[in-house]
Amino acid sequence: MSFHTTAGGMRLRLSDRGEGPDTVELVHGWKGSHRLWDHVVAALEPRHRVVAFDLRGMGESDKPRAAYDFDEHAGDLEAVISELGLRDVTLVGWSMGCTVSLRHMERGGRGVDRLVLLNGPLRLTRADDFPHSMTQEQLDGYLDELARAWPVGERAFLAESLLPTTDPLVLDWVYGIALQTPLDVAMRVVREQAKLDMRGAVGGLAVPVLAAYSRHDPYYPVSLAEYIAETAPDGQLAVLDGSAHCAPIEEPAAFVAALETFIDSRPRPA
Repeated sequence: MSFHTTAGGMRLRLSDRGEGPDTVELVHGWKGSHRLWDHVVAALEPRHRVVAFDLRGMGESDKPRAAYDFDEHAGDLEAVISELGLRDVTLVGWSMGCTVSLRHMERGGRGVDRLVLLNGPLRLTRADDFPHSMTQEQLDGYLDELARAWPVGERAFLAESLLPTTDPLVLDWVYGIALQTPLDVAMRVVREQAKLDMRGAVGGLAVPVLAAYSRHDPYYPVSLAEYIAETAPDGQLAVLDGSAHCAPIEEPAAFVAALETFIDSRPRPA
């Protein structure tokens, strides 16, 4: 199945691979697509059903006139899980995908029995009691530069998300995917995300959660992963030492190993 049309008429680009007793659902981040999970999908599909889709406005999914808030994004995720009949789902959110995944859990968490948060925020900016993110000035600077220098500046922004040793051809690939997201959508969705504080969602999780964060991530430090693992009622921590923000691209084997260990350590529901 290459596309899935939700009951609301949203056409979502979909990847549905592999077979297994459970499902891994992968949710990409800001200006991404399901293709950024290529290495992870290839490694997981011999043992699991692996589902990934492009969020509305991004990749090859529809780009309608919409709010692009996280109720819409979580609604699309719920539609994929419900309409494909997915059960025993390990939900993996990467970067902005963490916010989508946590919003899904706040809305009832249909189908999800385990949650993985990978290199993503609970809130985009710091607070007096929460230092684990960027400053408001940094966020404003990113948005100002995004609008001013689009699309040329986007390549430099993405280069900061990857280790300096990353092959330029990989950067070109990620850049091409990012340009599938229109500028107005990119701006709108991050402004919606900036309104949210997901700390309460973590504290209220009724499923096991793995916080997998990269040692060299320029945006979200390992201290945030430690906070999540301590705050969640059933939290675990994994630190990925060989990546910046893009672990599924930079060290997919290490990420998949941490993910598989987490899945196997949690008994499947009867």
